[in-house]
Amino acid sequence: MNRIYLAPLEGVTDSIYRNTFERYYGGVDKYFTPFISPNSTFKFTTREFKDIDPEKNDINKTVPQILTNNSEHFLWAVNEMAALGYKEINYNLGCPSGTVVAKKKGSGLLFYPEELDKLLYEVFEGLPSGVEISIKTRLGKSEPEEFYEILDIYNKYPISELTIHPRIQTDFYKEPIRPEFFEYAVEHSKAPLVFNGDVTSIEGINDTYGKYNKLNAVMIGRGLIANPGLAIGYKKGLADADIKLDLVLFKKFHDDLLNQYTEILSGEKPVLHRMKEFLSFWQGNFPNEEKLIKKLRKANRIIEYRDYMNQLISSATTADNHN
Repeated sequence: MNRIYLAPLEGVTDSIYRNTFERYYGGVDKYFTPFISPNSTFKFTTREFKDIDPEKNDINKTVPQILTNNSEHFLWAVNEMAALGYKEINYNLGCPSGTVVAKKKGSGLLFYPEELDKLLYEVFEGLPSGVEISIKTRLGKSEPEEFYEILDIYNKYPISELTIHPRIQTDFYKEPIRPEFFEYAVEHSKAPLVFNGDVTSIEGINDTYGKYNKLNAVMIGRGLIANPGLAIGYKKGLADADIKLDLVLFKKFHDDLLNQYTEILSGEKPVLHRMKEFLSFWQGNFPNEEKLIKKLRKANRIIEYRDYMNQLISSATTADNHN
């Protein structure tokens, strides 16, 4: 069966979200954590450790992700994660954020191929046995043609999987993807490939697998958060028309998330901020409910937010029953 991975999204796909998603929906073969940035303190922050704590994760399906441009910091984090039982660690060379790129990290490091090569050499030389390194990358920083040299560098090392988001850093997520460069990777990459970028439907998953032979997996972020039934629907062989949001299941999923965040976050603001972040992905499932979506966005209290969400589900259910 073709594999589906959940892409990491900062501030969205933490361990609470991942575990709750798996409980209600599933269909995902690997969950990648939002990046951890090891530094000269040689300590994980409390938040970072919580997100990779083996007691809070299925370590057979969870892949911690590292963001750094320092091989010593990288290897320290890998050894710590290996001691927790993780067998695969993912290296983030794709993040397009301006603040990350300015520090020569994420897709910013791609602009410095010699430094990238040196870092990968040191990492693979110092890697503890039994641990694999996969990479998530963009094509380059300023020009997609940078990818030819970058792929030559990747091909020097035993990368377990290479996930390619076929955009450059300056494209962010708005410019069209550049599939011809992924096709180049299919022909020339020594590492098994994972496709990531703008897949939001079962049709899109099927098209991607149909278009690229030798594909290890499709990684989906925004599309899977917006429609949590996407991966399991695909695995069951359903069509897009069959995976319209199940409102009863979605309400249980939503309420469980809300209750957990209310329990662990201090104060109502952080809880509402987190739930409104999810709402930005979910709202596309409620095309005729602009007024209630607006009220949810403006809610200042959890009780108020909960009430509006109940109204939204109820209104959408009534509309469904009339169709």
